Amino acid sequence: MQIKFLGTGSAEGIPAINCDCPHCSRARREGGKLVRGRNAILFSLPGYQLLLDTPPDIRESLVKNKVRRLDGIFLTHPHHDHSGGLEEFLYWKAELDLFAETTVYKALRREEWGDRLPEVAFHCAFHPGMAVRFDGFFFTPFAVYHTAPCFGLTLYESGHKVVYTSDSSNRFSNYAYCLMEEADLLIVNTPRFFPPHEDHITSTEAVELKDRVRARRLILTHCNHHNKPHDELEEWARGLDEVTAAYDGLEVEV
Repeated sequence: MQIKFLGTGSAEGIPAINCDCPHCSRARREGGKLVRGRNAILFSLPGYQLLLDTPPDIRESLVKNKVRRLDGIFLTHPHHDHSGGLEEFLYWKAELDLFAETTVYKALRREEWGDRLPEVAFHCAFHPGMAVRFDGFFFTPFAVYHTAPCFGLTLYESGHKVVYTSDSSNRFSNYAYCLMEEADLLIVNTPRFFPPHEDHITSTEAVELKDRVRARRLILTHCNHHNKPHDELEEWARGLDEVTAAYDGLEVEV
């Protein structure tokens, strides 16, 4: 399984607009890995290219990373920083599947899209806890605690397991903990570094989660300008066991 992090920022991206904090100021001045587009991940699976989330800057991310093939989109939840780029796919010259839980899909149609959403992609409804099977891999979505209906997923391919926790607080169901158990790779959205934070798990809490579920590797993503700048986050992660701070363009293989 090939995984590419197209964007690794939180809702505001880095640098955030009209922000002169030290983190954003450094990102404007130095660029490179300090700059983060909003969160999107591409999973290259047997015969299928799966895009996770469509932030408002997804067009720029796809062009920058030379992505010319997609087969499906997994939408974790309806918040704008994860779904606002769906409209770009009105211009995608190929059919797409849209994996979205029913309440998420209805929210998008009610609040943003009306009757145009079926023009973007073929809705493939999923139900948390029920595996979605393909020829060569499958994934199991699971619910997480957030301010809107929100779903992570566990991907299984060739005996490997990758878990993405999505925008979750630091509270998981026992079912979710079971899915995470001994994952080959755990990917966790951590906007901030230290707790407390009511709506999202933090970077330090994600390391504790890795240890609790005995995951082999951990990647931190979805970082905002209240987290450490990438070089500082990377240095901190280097002192831990199999912990990586993601950056835009990072590619990993599982």
